[in-house]
Amino acid sequence: MYKIAHSFNVQEAVQYGVEKAILLQHIRFWVNQNQNKDTHKHEGRVWMFQSVADIKKHYPYWSGQKIGRILRDMESIGIIVSGNFNKIGYDQTKWYSLNLDCSDLNNGISKSEQPIPDTNTDTKPDTLFDECWAMYHRKGSKQKSIRYWSKLSMEDKLAIQASIVPYLNSKDSLQYCLNFEGYINPRNRRWEDEIIQFNSKPVDLGNM
Repeated sequence: MYKIAHSFNVQEAVQYGVEKAILLQHIRFWVNQNQNKDTHKHEGRVWMFQSVADIKKHYPYWSGQKIGRILRDMESIGIIVSGNFNKIGYDQTKWYSLNLDCSDLNNGISKSEQPIPDTNTDTKPDTLFDECWAMYHRKGSKQKSIRYWSKLSMEDKLAIQASIVPYLNSKDSLQYCLNFEGYINPRNRRWEDEIIQFNSKPVDLGNM
């Protein structure tokens, strides 16, 4: 049974409709969470990023198609803007920012409850962890890996994701492969080590 309460700004619901007001509050919440993060500041704005699939996890009463339509409508009337500031070229996850006055952004929080009682700054990091955990064949302690993962910046997480396959095909990996918790330990930052590639057949992750 769902115990999460979603809320919205009444004035925005009157002006834009309840559906848009709910997603405005969702975006406003995450933008405020990211105010002090340089990785989320681009083009003079503070941004949040989530895929439609991730947003749907917070709003199970809406389909992905409906959420996509609402977001497009919000962009078309100019109350939000979207961008792509992902470090990896194939990552098409959209970033969103409010296109409202700063006073509107702050007032919205003060007039309504936070929509998502979650301590994460974005939902994408969980998805990235699952992907990286699945890719890396020598696991180690998942609990410790999650603890290390939570201390990493989004830039570090994306760098780790991009480095896993080259590392597993490297000389260092074949001689002495760290477990995942050791590889992502933020104190050692082993994913930044120089990778020496073999010319032999690369590791097939599907057969691990």
